[in-house]
Amino acid sequence: MHRPLSAAIVALVLLAAATERVLARAKTDVIVVRNGDRVTCEIRQLNQGMLKVKTDDMGTLDIKWEKVIELDSGYYFRVEASTGARFFGTPHLEQGDSVMRVTSIDAVAVIDIEDVVSITPIEESFWSRFDGSLSLGFSYTRASGVAQLTFDWSNAYRTERNLVDSKANTIITDKGKSEDTSRKMELSTTWNRLLKKKWTGSVYGAIQRNDELGIRRRLIGSIGSGVNAIRSNRQVLQITVGVALNSELGTDTSGTNESMEGVLTSSYSFFKHDSPKSNINTVASFYPSFTESQRYRVEFNIVVSQEIVKDFFFDLSYYLSYDSKLPSTGEEKKDYGIVTSVSWKY
Repeated sequence: MHRPLSAAIVALVLLAAATERVLARAKTDVIVVRNGDRVTCEIRQLNQGMLKVKTDDMGTLDIKWEKVIELDSGYYFRVEASTGARFFGTPHLEQGDSVMRVTSIDAVAVIDIEDVVSITPIEESFWSRFDGSLSLGFSYTRASGVAQLTFDWSNAYRTERNLVDSKANTIITDKGKSEDTSRKMELSTTWNRLLKKKWTGSVYGAIQRNDELGIRRRLIGSIGSGVNAIRSNRQVLQITVGVALNSELGTDTSGTNESMEGVLTSSYSFFKHDSPKSNINTVASFYPSFTESQRYRVEFNIVVSQEIVKDFFFDLSYYLSYDSKLPSTGEEKKDYGIVTSVSWKY
């Protein structure tokens, strides 16, 4: 990734973190856990079975959702159930009760506490709607002279029914000679719109580069719809189908190659909440071409994350890219690798 873009992303992350501290709302929410501890806080989010809250005296806390026996807030949230139903309003859970009540202007929704899988604040301030992560990795083998630098940035912006997910990642491999330096890069943005029940509509756009596959530049845009086939406080499985337009420029070609493709993507996440926390995330995508005979592409990625200290994780990932008919000649049809890095979640 170019230095100005890297610096801009880092500056944006730091500015968002600093601004959030200034604009954070009052910590007046109340949480009570099974051992009797009462926490006055700001509810940040329930996700993957963990309730994240911010306090004045104890910093940010992660509380297992199954340990919460009382919750009260006067602020506006989106509450999602495992059935896919979504409710908007102020959440309230009475101690000894098995249901959560979400109160809106004209109704009160009742949800079984075991079915609650997500609680997201609908923030008024711009910066408080951001969440993300930043990871960096480096490796060097003296015997072979191979050095590798990896960078990964992810940022999510949430509103009542929309999620804008932006990502930037790069893998630069230097084999000791300038002509042997290879780059694998991607800058993408996905807009997700919550539809009825478990369904989501999405629009995706990205610019990519992969020297190992002979792709100097790929522009891809897609539209699709996805369903949460499984969603609980332990695991999530989402399946998405759609269509994509693909414009490629090969390393040994002067013109662009354009095609229309189908898109079938499956993403699965599994979470372990016991300390140290860990999770597994996999994404597999299949792109059959509608306009090029016998061409299809496969993208696969799996990341295993283990918490080192609070908000810092050690990541081990494996990626695979396969293309049955590349725009450049004489290139390998597949690119794969293992990456280790340290990530910070903000």
